[in-house]
Amino acid sequence: MINRKYEITDAELEIMNILWEKSPLTLNEIVNQLSQKEERNKSTIKTLLYRLVEKGSVKSKTEKNKKENRFEPEISQKQYRKKENENFLQKLYHGSTNKLLLNFVEEKKITKKDLQDLLNLIDE
Repeated sequence: MINRKYEITDAELEIMNILWEKSPLTLNEIVNQLSQKEERNKSTIKTLLYRLVEKGSVKSKTEKNKKENRFEPEISQKQYRKKENENFLQKLYHGSTNKLLLNFVEEKKITKKDLQDLLNLIDE
């Protein structure tokens, strides 16, 4: 069986970010959090949320004497970032960290201080 819990779209990632910050939350609480930036459609958010549940990225639980389900992440933000970093590295640099770092140096996207910090980390 394919593990889809890390296959998160940009729209779903907005929901995950809220759940990583504050959880468990109800659907209404998630809608309110997302609507602070711009008005959001509750039906769309509900669809995205239940897709995350189907993938295994989020779990839904019903608390006693409560009518609304509460949602919380099944994967940590750290786990997700690790998987995304691996995918990015593999897709663009064939898994080579060296090629990635060389690209940043060549494109001048890394400062001398950042480079020194990396070298210090390697020495540790």
